Amino acid sequence: MVLFNLVFRLLGDKKGQFGMNIVFMLLILASTALMMLSGYVGVVGNVISINPFSEFLFAMFTAGLLVVSIIAFHYSENYMDFAVMSNFALLGMFAVSAATSVITIFLGLELATIPMVFAILLSKRSIEAAAKLFIMASIAIAVLSFAIVLFYGDTNGFALSEYSGGEVMAFAGLLFIAALGFEASIFPFNVLIPDVYTGSPAYLTGMLGGLNKKVGLVALMQILILIFITNKQLFIFVAILSVLTMTYGNVVALVQRNTKRMLAYSSISQAGYILIGIAAATPQGVAASLFQIFSHMFIFIGMMGIVALLEKRNRTEIDELIGLNGENRYAAFAMSLFMLSLIGLPFTTGFIGKLLLFLSAVNAGLVWLAVIGIINSVISIFYYLKAIMAMYTEKDGGRPLKMNRTLAFAVFVCVVITIVLGVYPQPLISLATNAAGYMLPAT
Repeated sequence: MVLFNLVFRLLGDKKGQFGMNIVFMLLILASTALMMLSGYVGVVGNVISINPFSEFLFAMFTAGLLVVSIIAFHYSENYMDFAVMSNFALLGMFAVSAATSVITIFLGLELATIPMVFAILLSKRSIEAAAKLFIMASIAIAVLSFAIVLFYGDTNGFALSEYSGGEVMAFAGLLFIAALGFEASIFPFNVLIPDVYTGSPAYLTGMLGGLNKKVGLVALMQILILIFITNKQLFIFVAILSVLTMTYGNVVALVQRNTKRMLAYSSISQAGYILIGIAAATPQGVAASLFQIFSHMFIFIGMMGIVALLEKRNRTEIDELIGLNGENRYAAFAMSLFMLSLIGLPFTTGFIGKLLLFLSAVNAGLVWLAVIGIINSVISIFYYLKAIMAMYTEKDGGRPLKMNRTLAFAVFVCVVITIVLGVYPQPLISLATNAAGYMLPAT
């Protein structure tokens, strides 16, 4: 797939490259579905494992990139270069999803992150954002390398398998959390994330927040669950980070005026919610986190599609959402739906995801964590409703805001997923439960 993208890039055939990417990603989705249905499990070279967990993530990341690519085709100034970079990133995401060792996770994360730095650099207006992402990636690499050295020194191996303890391993665990905290936008390691998201084109923000951040959370989940499952202190630390992350994201989002920056802090808060399931350290918790990762990915990408439409007309502030319903009812409805889902509106994926996360915390004896999560959901109502009210406030002299068909289709896919899997979530819950059960069998 990467090779074909390079060929089309050399030929300068944008439409051909776009069509080829769509076909290849649909083929990946079809083959992954067949593997899921057949229950296929296999190992490649003792570094890659194909199993229900990795198959779930293959399908999720491929579908996410498919939607981002549709948005980028129209709104990217350099679609052909972006397509090459994003396909390299997808390979990295696949490597992390199917990793059996910390080395595979390390290589996968770098392959997923570094191409995005170059993709942001393609836009001359986003050089600062690219520099900040590069700084964060460099720090993450350094800390992750140190963690892996300590891990190898104590275990004499790189495999993702349970190890019992010692102070060295506990310190390595803290370093893993810190390094992957940069990748996953976890407080306090998310310091430059809002700047990166705000300074990047909307379609790239969708890629970073929708896919790249999620692969960091997946890597953190794998390392904590597969290696440090017996270290209860580390999971208490993750629970504390969950509280800090969702509270910080929600509180700071309250005072934002820029739409994309507000959504960036909202995305940070969502990472905090996802950590609830990881902190629970149970099959139910892992399944809930996977469900919410899937849910937020499409919600965030869909919102960035609407932001791309507004960004094209230099409307970047929340106040500039005023009158959107009169200009484009579909855009206003979609954006409102996504925000209400993030609040936890019943019959949306956001509601189901939070419900599963809070239940997993309660069942794991972390009632206090579920209560704080509910309080944070209430806090988020204020800034989401502020944006929704702006969209449905009438504005004199508003002109129709046309949305091209490709963007309308991409947003439609995200809307359908948010509603259909909110009304009938059982298929996704079953897939997430099956994936979680392979990683952490029920006892």
